[in-house]
Amino acid sequence: MTALTLALRNLSIWHPRNIGALAGIMIAVASLVALIGLARGVQESLASALVNRGTDALVTEAGAFDLISSILMEETAMALAKQPGVTAVAPELSRLTTLRDGRSVAVTAWPVGTFPWDSLKVTDGRLPATGDGQVAVIGQSLATRAGFAVGDRIELFHTEFQVVGLVTAQSVLGRSLVYAALPVVQELTFRDGQVTSVGLQLDKDQSAETLTQLRDGFPALNIEATADLSDSYFFGQIARVLALTISTVAMLSAVLVIFTTMSTAVNARRGELAILSAIGWPRQRIVASLLIEGAVLSAIAGVLGILGGALGAQVVTALPSITGYIAPVIGPVLLVQAFLVSMAVGLLGTVIPALRATARAPADILRSR
Repeated sequence: MTALTLALRNLSIWHPRNIGALAGIMIAVASLVALIGLARGVQESLASALVNRGTDALVTEAGAFDLISSILMEETAMALAKQPGVTAVAPELSRLTTLRDGRSVAVTAWPVGTFPWDSLKVTDGRLPATGDGQVAVIGQSLATRAGFAVGDRIELFHTEFQVVGLVTAQSVLGRSLVYAALPVVQELTFRDGQVTSVGLQLDKDQSAETLTQLRDGFPALNIEATADLSDSYFFGQIARVLALTISTVAMLSAVLVIFTTMSTAVNARRGELAILSAIGWPRQRIVASLLIEGAVLSAIAGVLGILGGALGAQVVTALPSITGYIAPVIGPVLLVQAFLVSMAVGLLGTVIPALRATARAPADILRSR
């Protein structure tokens, strides 16, 4: 009997220890994929919403705690629009409010006709027009969850709005917002002449130079490229730290669980290994047989764990309290990393106890059982 045939025979039996090892690795890999995917989803949610609106840079109050707490005068947008390299501006007012059912929603308001409206795809109805008054457009995900349709009435800031359109957006967060015209929201929130930020579109050929000139010309403002926003605001920094922390903990936990699982499975077979050694099997053949078993178990568990983790992340983001705000970011790199962790640590957890067990005299092992 060769090392390969012995390994395949042991695998075909599906001993409880094999099932336990498979389940342990699968759960560890699934947790790794799901946690890292969700953490990255949280981190990228805001930035992707801004980028998908066509916003190249965002202007806020210097030192603002977050995007919503920023306060700018609306005429700042006019001054920025006159600067070289700035091709379009969109003053924005973002506020939170509560619906009649107690559900909290974010309301984003822009002047009618500015470029962010172009990023919204109307699925039913229309976008607000000049002079419409108190009308709102609702993201499709929010409308589906809350049961809104065109023609319905929605209460925002203790005032009834008519729903004139449903829209979808490229970003997950964008599909869960309420949109309205800027002057209407300013009046209802007592923010006349004020905005929370100004979105900029820049000349692509000189965007870096334009950003530098804007920062020099407006030192009292915070002007950041949308790609750098996660490093500029408190909640973005928190999201980045949490993503790094969760990713590190998930990786270390997966490594520990996989190593312990495989080591335990091998140690449980010390008596079998001692018998093989006693009947003349060389040490390298015994270790090779165990490595084949470990590789097959780790590969199968790794693939199943990746599938389970991706599915689990989707289930979590489908929960009523989470859906529409984040989407897991699970790309090919993460999948390859998870599979390599499963294989590498699984083999390491196999070879170390195997070498220790085969280094002892068979009689000593059998005597200690």
